[in-house]
Amino acid sequence: MPYITISATEGLSAEQKKQLLQRSSDAVEQSIGAPLASIRVMLHELQHGQYLNAGQFNTPGLMFVVDFIEGRTEEQKTALIAALSKTGSEVSGISESEVRVRLVDFPKGNMGMAGGVSAKAMGR
Repeated sequence: MPYITISATEGLSAEQKKQLLQRSSDAVEQSIGAPLASIRVMLHELQHGQYLNAGQFNTPGLMFVVDFIEGRTEEQKTALIAALSKTGSEVSGISESEVRVRLVDFPKGNMGMAGGVSAKAMGR
């Protein structure tokens, strides 16, 4: 934990996708101090016509959703939003003003960990 889901419109090269995944993982590790072994990053590519931005189809888009166990400080969350926004813009070429980041805190009892045990039961 944390889990990062990236949704991006079509058009990124294989190298850009690789960089986006790696640099997003690095941004999470550095900004909130999450252990690398606990970070998972998934990329979902949206086909043309599957993203609407301000009423416009087929505009470039990039969104991050970060799911993690509750307990991060506001400073950590602010740093994470900034780091992912910057990473997304630098890798994709999409203006940072168009990159979105959403953070989702899960109660410890609502997050399953290795072995099918909740984070709360594991003492996290």
